[in-house]
Amino acid sequence: MDLQNDLGQTALHLAAILGEASTVEKLYAAGAGLCVAERRGHTALHLACRVGAHACARALLQPRPRRPREAPETYLAQAPDRTPDTDHTPVALYPDSDLEKEEESEEDWKLQLEAENYEGHTPLHVAVIHKDVEMVRLLRDAGADLDKLEPTCGRSPLHLAVEAQAADVLELLLRAGANPAARMYGGRTPLGSAMLRPNPILARLLRAHGAPEPEGEDEKSGPCSSSSDSDSG
Repeated sequence: MDLQNDLGQTALHLAAILGEASTVEKLYAAGAGLCVAERRGHTALHLACRVGAHACARALLQPRPRRPREAPETYLAQAPDRTPDTDHTPVALYPDSDLEKEEESEEDWKLQLEAENYEGHTPLHVAVIHKDVEMVRLLRDAGADLDKLEPTCGRSPLHLAVEAQAADVLELLLRAGANPAARMYGGRTPLGSAMLRPNPILARLLRAHGAPEPEGEDEKSGPCSSSSDSDSG
């Protein structure tokens, strides 16, 4: 199910890239691994976010359907003299492996939301960089961390939205409760970053949601920018 080609891609990766939502649904229901990464560290959800495959992302973000269990083994309780006690209902024994697989599947579904590719980006970071408000909405509803920092400069999703000058994405994140006071490793806030951009709506939105005024922040743009991220391509 999770056999990988020379690029590290599984069938689920390819289905997501091609936007084949029905195939994604079938592979997902059959137990395909959600956190398997291809050679650039992308999971299927990362790839769906890169290409804007909303239907595929929607399928991946649904709790995995429970697969029918194999017929359980049954036995009859024994009386003290070790003869079968036919007066009681047989006890069903499900293999421990079935229960373990269900627990792994549930954990897999949660982990894909915070999985990082080799850029250190979660699916939400990728969706924000691509200015995809619908994808951001799907990830928000699924419980993605709206304040998770990417590792290169410590940018939050709000910082990335400002750098992408995606006002609609920025507003969605702010309304969903993202922290407007988040700081990059160098101390820059989303508002400080917004004041370096030509779009005045960005700063206006941040101020409307309680963003603190920048103090002592470098007024020059730093080396971090979404345009330098491979996930923007």
